[in-house]
Amino acid sequence: MAAEAAWLEVQGLTKRYGGVLALDGATLGLRRGRIHGLVGANGAGKSTLVKCLTGMIRPTSGAILVDGHALRPGRPVRSLRAGIASVPQELTVAPTLTVADNVMLGHEPRVLRGVVRSGELRRSALRALKAVSLELPLEAPVGRLPLIEQRLLMVARALARDARLVIFDEPTATLAPHEAEQLLQLVRSLAERGVSVLYVSHHLREIEEVCDSVTVLRDGQVVADLERATHAALVELLAPGAVARDAPAEEDRTRGVMALDVRSLTGDRLRDVSLGVAAGEIVGLAGLAGSGARELLLTVCGAAPFTSGSITLGGRRLRSGDPVRAVACGVGFLPGDRALGTFPSHTVRHNVALPWLERFSTLGFLAPGREKTAVAALLDRVALRASPEAPIASLSGGNQQKALVARWIGSEPRLLLLDDPTAGVDVATRPEIHSQIRALTGAGLAVLLLSTDAEELADLSDRVVVFARGSVAGELAGAQLTPARVLAAMTGAMRSPGRGT
Repeated sequence: MAAEAAWLEVQGLTKRYGGVLALDGATLGLRRGRIHGLVGANGAGKSTLVKCLTGMIRPTSGAILVDGHALRPGRPVRSLRAGIASVPQELTVAPTLTVADNVMLGHEPRVLRGVVRSGELRRSALRALKAVSLELPLEAPVGRLPLIEQRLLMVARALARDARLVIFDEPTATLAPHEAEQLLQLVRSLAERGVSVLYVSHHLREIEEVCDSVTVLRDGQVVADLERATHAALVELLAPGAVARDAPAEEDRTRGVMALDVRSLTGDRLRDVSLGVAAGEIVGLAGLAGSGARELLLTVCGAAPFTSGSITLGGRRLRSGDPVRAVACGVGFLPGDRALGTFPSHTVRHNVALPWLERFSTLGFLAPGREKTAVAALLDRVALRASPEAPIASLSGGNQQKALVARWIGSEPRLLLLDDPTAGVDVATRPEIHSQIRALTGAGLAVLLLSTDAEELADLSDRVVVFARGSVAGELAGAQLTPARVLAAMTGAMRSPGRGT
């Protein structure tokens, strides 16, 4: 029997930004009830293609056909009416509004003079939540929900608009493994109900696992359309030799004196936590959302207060809830959400130089020449090929992450706190960031690494401390430090301190 024809077709889509060709004659076909993957390095054109589909930008040339009819470009409302909805990587919820209000946000049922029909709104929201098997109290403020439930609510919002196509953009980038599996199961259930899915991700294992077909973009062009692509085939298409580059170098890294000393730390979500990180050491933190792993990072950098215990860095005590003191003592923090770490309206240069501008100031006046020279050297070090004067928001996600890494290299901290440093980063950029982290520790920097990626934790860390219910539940090191054991520990297989799986 012949395969069902594509109901949505992208034909020769091209987008130019001045002299930059972001998308070059891209083609794509989506069929009902199929999960189609979209992969490519940062800057390959994935985001541009998605924005064209959702009407956020107008292509320079080419066409998008829905059921054989041209979709008017550059009009988000027309894309929504055509059944195209997007679930972006960033959370797009209104935390102070209720669950029902968030599900129906932007298309609330109204009567004359804009009055909302609250009863119909609640019924419509309940139907959308049931479609994703999500049971939530309709009147609960969304900001109090766990992250995974907020993300699933975003899917319910898309279905409330009768979406025929749901676009997922890096949906599992900041989720724990069991949460990621929950979302992937939802993606499968959508396809089973006849909804088309465009799944955009750098997690190639997920692409291999859930996608029926895959389009590979490189430099704005479609270089391959594959059926049931394997992880190895995708890596080879995206970055030949990337696996070899990602292998840790064989080196004898000598650890120095204790840099960070945490003693009996207790706070809102931490209970009697003690650990140390030596100069030149990478200590990984593993645990589910709310386990205490991320809370420890926030407490050390001063973003969250503690009630008892102590944090000492290089012999200097850090004060509770005092980020200024933490930075002054040598703490650098790279957040997992790039939106928290960048100033999008500012240039790459300003974003990189921000923590150490005083070095280039005399009597309060900035010496821009010295600043530009220093930033250019840092961008070269992290292999960021972008103009220092470009707005950082114009860069791809991976290149923004490189800029943040450059910022903290330049600030020369004693301790670097990394929160999912390669979330949303492509397979070619990931080993470059890993290489920079290793280079920093080789120079004596101490690193606390939180990651939801078990392979990353096992690859980079000298040892991994496992958290559960706000306390240290165990530690993995040496032969026990494998991705499988880290994953088991993160999902609760490690029950008592000091035991493996």
